[in-house]
Amino acid sequence: MKKLCFALALLMIAAVFAACGGKGDTTSATTPAADITIAETTTGRYEADLPERDFGGESIVLYARIYNGVWDACDVLVEEIDGELINDALYEREDFIENTYNVKLELVKSGVDNVTTNVKTFIAAGDGSYDAVICSAYNSGAIALEGMLCDLNGVEYIDFSQPWWSQRTNESLSIGRKQYYATGDIFIIDNKAIRMFFFNKDMPEQFGLESPYQLVFDDKWTFEKYIEFNEAVSGDLNGDNQLKREDDRYGTMAQPSLGIVLYIGAGQQMTSKDGDDIPLAACNSDLAISIMTGISESIAGLDAISIDGIATKSSVYPDNMVYFMEGRVFFAPEVLLHIESMRGAEIDIGILPPPKYNESQEDYYCYTDGYCVNLVSIPVTNTETDKIGFIVEAMSAESMNNLTPAYYEVALTNKYVRDAESVAMLDLILDASVMDNANVFSWGSIEATLNSAMSGGKPIASVVEANIEALEAAIAKTVDAFVS
Repeated sequence: MKKLCFALALLMIAAVFAACGGKGDTTSATTPAADITIAETTTGRYEADLPERDFGGESIVLYARIYNGVWDACDVLVEEIDGELINDALYEREDFIENTYNVKLELVKSGVDNVTTNVKTFIAAGDGSYDAVICSAYNSGAIALEGMLCDLNGVEYIDFSQPWWSQRTNESLSIGRKQYYATGDIFIIDNKAIRMFFFNKDMPEQFGLESPYQLVFDDKWTFEKYIEFNEAVSGDLNGDNQLKREDDRYGTMAQPSLGIVLYIGAGQQMTSKDGDDIPLAACNSDLAISIMTGISESIAGLDAISIDGIATKSSVYPDNMVYFMEGRVFFAPEVLLHIESMRGAEIDIGILPPPKYNESQEDYYCYTDGYCVNLVSIPVTNTETDKIGFIVEAMSAESMNNLTPAYYEVALTNKYVRDAESVAMLDLILDASVMDNANVFSWGSIEATLNSAMSGGKPIASVVEANIEALEAAIAKTVDAFVS
């Protein structure tokens, strides 16, 4: 889907929050506004191509991963207006759907993070109480493996070609052209789960460096430039001739996922798919091994980069983010969630996609972890899938009129990132989100293995060779379950 563009942001920053689109096909941040095709009606509203329908007051029941945690499905239904932008947008969406189609939307809270056992139990028992399930990609994949979910491609009214569906993400999650779960503008949690780069906007000027924003616009934000910036800013602040996280200035502080974030950012994946949409190993190609080796040699061998997942200083952030907000770190690769939670920071904050591997790479890519992302699916116990298909499509389209604009406003209201460049970066980041089935299904533990290898400076070729057989066996087992 086409979202905001940089040119429009420069001209209409004051109006941008009410004029954004959704999360689908990639559009360059510098694409002229006149070139963007918007799936709007003449009324100025986004509308699904659905017939008139009266559900006669019938209830549509959604079973959702709600456990009072960071990644729960708090973006589905709410009980009342409370003046908070996201909450009120959800209420507006619910009110529109219920009144337009004379239907009652109901939410059943899981009470637990991992809903796999609960969902498998009610489906195995033939319990048809729930019209749809909303849970993490991890859980969705596990449930689909048991043949307990409907292929959404065959559900009437769901149209994945529409701009309110995340085409890139959904296509990456399908297997054998079976789409058992999906995401799009109907949710905003998937936005918050995207891993990107926060950066200290004061440091480029302080150290005489190029603007990272301009590098992105010029397609010159590359891994080589990223490493160069790290080396330029790191320094011993207390004069003890050594770099310590607690005292000194670093180019990057990151969690152990940095290796995969950079690898995915380089346009690579742990697994890809063939022409029949069947997954296959991709991390064992000569190019993939070369790129991972380059990443490993840089991030493991550079004092300016600190990789650590310790979280002792805050109940909200890992320690890396605490040090970043103190102004001693240039780059903080993290989930986009934190754009809403750094209002107490002492620095001026910008946002960036992970760097391209080199200038010949066409697009930017942002890694998204399946644990954090919630997806919608339909259990096989639902014998009237056209009803939930109708409602899900209607909710998805309506989200572009309220929920997505509200998210943009909340995300960009932070005084540290409310500028035209940040609008363009947010657009690019949301469009650049990719997922990998190796992450969703934990195939051969390859993700954890590669992360450890890259951050630890291990010989990548040997690590891949030692683990490729387990990866391919795990892929084959999943494919058998999906396409048999």
